[in-house]
Amino acid sequence: MAARKSKKVNEDPKSNFDMLFLQLMMIMMAFFILLSALSVIVDEKRLKALNSIAGAFNLLPAGANLSQSHDASMPSKELGAANTATKRTAKKLTNVAKLLGVGSAVHVLPLDKSTVRVRMQEQILFKPGQVALNASIRTFIASIAEILIQPEIQDITIEGHTDRTPMRGKGAMGNWELSAARGMQVFHELAKYNLSKSKMFVAGMGDTQPLSASETGGNEALNRRVELIIRFRPTTTQESQLTTIDSNTPAVAAPARGD
Repeated sequence: MAARKSKKVNEDPKSNFDMLFLQLMMIMMAFFILLSALSVIVDEKRLKALNSIAGAFNLLPAGANLSQSHDASMPSKELGAANTATKRTAKKLTNVAKLLGVGSAVHVLPLDKSTVRVRMQEQILFKPGQVALNASIRTFIASIAEILIQPEIQDITIEGHTDRTPMRGKGAMGNWELSAARGMQVFHELAKYNLSKSKMFVAGMGDTQPLSASETGGNEALNRRVELIIRFRPTTTQESQLTTIDSNTPAVAAPARGD
């Protein structure tokens, strides 16, 4: 009896191509899922799930995970340096206000890691309804300028604010005009001590942003103020160290002669 010849089964090339194409599509789909997920803030559970997908398709280097990769994309050194400059500047401004006896009318408020607000009440800056700066405040403003001459600062917005009471008398300014004019006075005084004009912006806010909604019993005085919003740019840790100033030694500059 003749032995049966085994049939040789030829693999279909098209079948192999389809399998490779399917695998490629799955890898690309997983990759785009990861990109989409990293474009938003993800919580710990989502990161674990995404790590599983990434591991299955070998999309990350050995030993790496999405938490490490995502954190590495954040400029942590730069943010840390900006945070240090913000705290240092806020402390120096607070110290100099206390040293010059205006601490009760000056409030230094760090808003976030890169922004400081300096709030100065009308009582130390201007006489009621007036635009000219009080002579007694010039030393403080000169000291502010000296503190703010630093490369970490990106820009400074000077906001003038008033209460709701309209100005009276012939030729009296409206609240918008008064707030803008007072902001400009502070702008020119800061510029006098070499603080860059290109970094400063002035805004007259009128009575649109009151600190106190009630303007009775002396509360209206809280709304009459000038504020400096100081924004810091991210810097490297090395640059921050080169410009570090001892925060326990406030800088006090004398006003220019003839003012």
